[in-house]
Amino acid sequence: MNITIHRGLEQIGGCITEISTATTRIFIDFGKNLPGYGERTSPEQDKAMVLEIFANNKKQHEAVFYTHAHEDHIGLFRYIPESVSQFIGEGALQMLQTKYSVMKEGDDLGHNNPAQTLEALDKLSKFNTWKRIAQHDKPKTIEFGDIRVTPFFCSHSIYDSYMFLIEADGKRIWHTGDYRAHGYLGKGLIPTLKKYAKKIDTLITEGTMLSRDAEECIHESKVASLMTDQMRKYDYVFVLLSATDIDRIATIRNAAANANKKLLINGKFQYETMKLFSKREGHSFNGLYRFNPQYFNSKGLEYCRENGFVLMVGATHIKRTREIYEKLDPEQCLLIYSTWEGYYKIPEQVAINSAYKEFREMFNHCIDIHTSGHADRNTIEEVVRTVNAKEVIVIHKDAGVTL
Repeated sequence: MNITIHRGLEQIGGCITEISTATTRIFIDFGKNLPGYGERTSPEQDKAMVLEIFANNKKQHEAVFYTHAHEDHIGLFRYIPESVSQFIGEGALQMLQTKYSVMKEGDDLGHNNPAQTLEALDKLSKFNTWKRIAQHDKPKTIEFGDIRVTPFFCSHSIYDSYMFLIEADGKRIWHTGDYRAHGYLGKGLIPTLKKYAKKIDTLITEGTMLSRDAEECIHESKVASLMTDQMRKYDYVFVLLSATDIDRIATIRNAAANANKKLLINGKFQYETMKLFSKREGHSFNGLYRFNPQYFNSKGLEYCRENGFVLMVGATHIKRTREIYEKLDPEQCLLIYSTWEGYYKIPEQVAINSAYKEFREMFNHCIDIHTSGHADRNTIEEVVRTVNAKEVIVIHKDAGVTL
């Protein structure tokens, strides 16, 4: 069994890992480069790169397995040849189909390429999936050619993320994908590794936070506590977040309830993801992911002005948010910025999408309350010790960074 890291050894995101035998090869993720990380490429260049990879070292059986639905891991799925099977978690697929369905309607995601949207929906309709199993059950193994892939759920800042155990030619590889221990379900990380990651030949782990030692990774429950404190200080609280981060949505819901404020949303995609999460997960985890999304209604502005609110917004909602903000007392408004700081700090990110920076500049009062979707150095080192593999490969990290 051979391992080829096509991309990801010296950059965060854009991950492409190939694992092959004499007759079969699988890829773990086919992600877009993040702005500011790796070479900036056009869609034409991305497509050409994908086709070149598949033109070389062809095998009888070929597939792509996606750890999760972030663009830097799945963003090139449209370019994968039709002859190549694509696999992802069932919940992640439904979330992606929701995203592109909303885009097709031309609503609030800021995309306006109907042909690409239809192409994406067509591709997604042909994906293969697996279901996340109950907490204490053993996941089912997918046999593809002569390679066996077993998905294990892990906590990350997007819904339905996985690690993989890959077995072939008498070898065992553990690919972590992106993970953390400080999410609501992160406590299962080390017990899962102790139970299933045994006699591993090669551990492939992400290392996003290895260069960010100054950035503290607090638990989601601490994020909720910090948010509650701020929500009590202002009448009108806007929270900028990702609509696919199921943990953060639960955090904001809990914080708003503790601050005795009504929770509202301002976008179709947010509404649809919350409905999806509630349908799939609302019966589990003591109702942690049971949501009741309600739109902000301009007809109810007077009620909201009198009683206050917490409004969840996305980066594409800046025009609608500004319209609401301008009708309120700006000194009683707070923006809680609850996503990655790089979106407004890294010049390449701002050049691609300035909305995050513009959101912050709109408000007189703004505070960052966030925690990473990635494992901190201590967690990564604990994972390495626990797996105790013969070989460790660190991907999804800044250039030159080591354990």
